[in-house]
Amino acid sequence: MSRKKPGAVSKPVGRPSIYTDAVVDAICERMIMGESLVKICADPQMPSRPTVYAWFDRHPEFHTKCARAREGLAEVFVDKIMTLADETTEANVQSQKVKISTAQWLAMKMAPRIYGDRTTTQITGDGGGPVVISQTIDVRQLDSDSREAFKQALLSAGRVIEHDPNEGDE
Repeated sequence: MSRKKPGAVSKPVGRPSIYTDAVVDAICERMIMGESLVKICADPQMPSRPTVYAWFDRHPEFHTKCARAREGLAEVFVDKIMTLADETTEANVQSQKVKISTAQWLAMKMAPRIYGDRTTTQITGDGGGPVVISQTIDVRQLDSDSREAFKQALLSAGRVIEHDPNEGDE
């Protein structure tokens, strides 16, 4: 039974959400310009990381926009790789390798479809030949209707042994 008075307006429970198109656009634009989501969420004017991750669940379109913005952030790292490579000298080559490797890894993880390693998997059988799948069916375990259906299926496939091993067992 409700305790609400007739004609009373119900108030929403909890703090009002700051989720707006303007906030979403600001987050995505900052990511595209090179800021990580961690840094963006550290800004007092922006939502916290737990809030952003909750929004991912509540607003799939926001999650999609952020994934696309993350690809833009990966491009920033690719540009950084080129800058680091151009600035490499014999004196700083070791430290530049670490920086380039880190930026490369980040770009690959943020946009694997674009910058990730291409991998293929091929399954082959013995000696590189085709995969052979074999299965043994004990027709003695089948009832007579199933045995007959199995026999007809094999006949239509052209691979039947005309002798039924159960014919003499009964």
